[in-house]
Amino acid sequence: MNVQAAGDEKKSPIFIFGSARSGTSLLSRIIGSHPNIAVPFESQLYNTFYPWLKYYGDLGVEKNRRRLVRDMLSTEDLLDWTPRPDEEETLAAIEKYDFHGVVDALITEWAKKSGKHRWGEKTPWHIFYWKEILEGFPEMKVIHIVRDGRDSSLSWRNARFGPKHIYHLAVRWRDYLLRVDDMKRQLKDGMFMEVRYEDLLDEPEAVTRRICDFIGEEFSEDMLAFYQGKVSYPTDKKNLSNLKQPLIRSNKNKWLKEMTDQEKRIFEAVAGDMLKKYNYECVVETPTISKMEKFVIKYIVHPLKRSVSMLKNFKGHREALRLWFIYFKLRLGL
Repeated sequence: MNVQAAGDEKKSPIFIFGSARSGTSLLSRIIGSHPNIAVPFESQLYNTFYPWLKYYGDLGVEKNRRRLVRDMLSTEDLLDWTPRPDEEETLAAIEKYDFHGVVDALITEWAKKSGKHRWGEKTPWHIFYWKEILEGFPEMKVIHIVRDGRDSSLSWRNARFGPKHIYHLAVRWRDYLLRVDDMKRQLKDGMFMEVRYEDLLDEPEAVTRRICDFIGEEFSEDMLAFYQGKVSYPTDKKNLSNLKQPLIRSNKNKWLKEMTDQEKRIFEAVAGDMLKKYNYECVVETPTISKMEKFVIKYIVHPLKRSVSMLKNFKGHREALRLWFIYFKLRLGL
């Protein structure tokens, strides 16, 4: 049963940000388990299609909107959504004939199919399009989850995608948070909330209640029973296993045992200042990394590790082929 009364004004969408393997999937499952809110699997809509907008022409023209919607629905990410979005329902729901209006209609209709009337969106790399998203959704609510970069990097390194050396993982984590800092400075009061992954593990109900206060919803016990839901979530086996059980409170500080001394030194040399900014403990007194070590990592060690990983990433190959096919047709005007 919905908490929000029928006929209430449509509430602002919720955008969830966080560097890879920082708990965005967990947070989206918790929020998406609220009786009023649906959060689909990652959409990649802005980072994929926004740069291609010029090829679609005027979205005030029905055939152009239809092509954009059809291309969106053909991507590997949206093919993973359950229930499947419908092209005609999405087109009929568009109220504003621009890119943001298409995104709103698509996710709104998906949420309705899920029995909800408010939506959230979780694509970590949309952080690089936050200004464009703000233009389309000026009253959006933003929740950023941050996790100790050493733990998130260890998890990300084992995923099918992403960097495979601690140096590159540290750079990505640091640079992501720099972009978040830029967003924090520019958003209006009441639009941004930050959650520490470790706090969510330690005090799940208290943190979830604060999230509900922030987004203007009543707390629901369903949110902490997220693991009981039957919603399909197409992530890797390890992440999916974690999402199918209650919060794993011990899932932190793994880096203390699993990182080598060299990896700790390299990570803190690259991102130590950001660790300290977010009140994470540094353990290397004066971490440094030489120019020669950087050269060897960037041009010898990491390319080899990355190549081996890419050969095994069959899902990534399918995703790339789909996107290249869409882009190829757009460029040729087919």
